[in-house]
Amino acid sequence: MPGRKRGGRDRASRVTVETAAGVVEVLPDPAHAPGRMVLIGGLESAYVDLRDPTNLRFDYVRRMADAIDALVPRGEPLDIVHLGGGGFTLPRHLAATRPLARQAVYELDSGMVALARRHLRLRPSPALRVQIGDARALLERRARASADLVVGDAFTGTDVPAHLSTVEFAHEIARVLRPGGRYLLNTIDAPPLANARAIAATLATVFPHVAAFGGREVIRRGRAGNVLFLAGDRPAPLGHRLTGGPHPSELQDARAFATAARPLYDVETGRAPDPRAAGPL
Repeated sequence: MPGRKRGGRDRASRVTVETAAGVVEVLPDPAHAPGRMVLIGGLESAYVDLRDPTNLRFDYVRRMADAIDALVPRGEPLDIVHLGGGGFTLPRHLAATRPLARQAVYELDSGMVALARRHLRLRPSPALRVQIGDARALLERRARASADLVVGDAFTGTDVPAHLSTVEFAHEIARVLRPGGRYLLNTIDAPPLANARAIAATLATVFPHVAAFGGREVIRRGRAGNVLFLAGDRPAPLGHRLTGGPHPSELQDARAFATAARPLYDVETGRAPDPRAAGPL
């Protein structure tokens, strides 16, 4: 989970770049030579293993990868859209484990893309395309029913951007998903998890099936951390894949998790609703 401050370890090997996201630093892992920790504004935001893209250090990334594995076997083709690239940990992992997958990454910050190419061994290809621009604007130009999975991992600090958190945007996600497709969203929150609960209510307004999951201390006890959501038009067979193993998740229906939270709408973010996004699934 982004949020812990790092000291000045290995200053001679530190890479520091100013991007639209702020000061971005890449620190080598003293315990693992190919490892790189990415800090944005002094907060741990990504971990990248330059030699082994399947080495997922952060628990929430492993949980996201486990959810994808539970949904679709690795040998099957898959069209994936990533909203936000960051350190490109998950796209690189999926490229390594799913050679038939076609991925499109929408990243607003061209400086982050340049950093990832130069220092994190990001290698775009026909199977892993990177487009620079606002995720919502790019998604709105995407064809209907053209994706099997949309992954939301875009942040401003520790918040999902407001215009990517509304009912209207969730309708846009639903528009581009094929039947049986899923929206996998990463959020970060602190007690009383008001923002995560509002996002749960928002997704439940659009999708008939929404699960919230994450560490037990977060989902059950309401502590600070990553709250993940999986939304779609049918139940997700997550089961033991998420609740077992070295990084077990607590699963909860998003409507129960939302409690009394109210859905978020474009009018509250200063963005006029898009009439194309207001139709039924």
